[in-house]
Amino acid sequence: MVVSYPCVFYYDAETNSYTAAIHDLELFVEGNTVEEAFLRAKEILNTYIKYAKKYDEELNEPTSFDEVKKNNKNIVLLVDAQI
Repeated sequence: MVVSYPCVFYYDAETNSYTAAIHDLELFVEGNTVEEAFLRAKEILNTYIKYAKKYDEELNEPTSFDEVKKNNKNIVLLVDAQI
């Protein structure tokens, strides 16, 4: 089964990098490009879910993509992982 979480990408002009935030799970990673931040977000999401399953932790339900997108002026993409 695949689960998808909305991920918000914040640009930092000072460091010329992006922070990817999966707010539903309080996961944050950085990358030099959106693509790099996206791949790191996907990796951290998969790792998070793996350990949540291992320790019987419940996952927060993903907020709908449309809700996150309408309340945000940043780039928003769906990041998915296997459950």
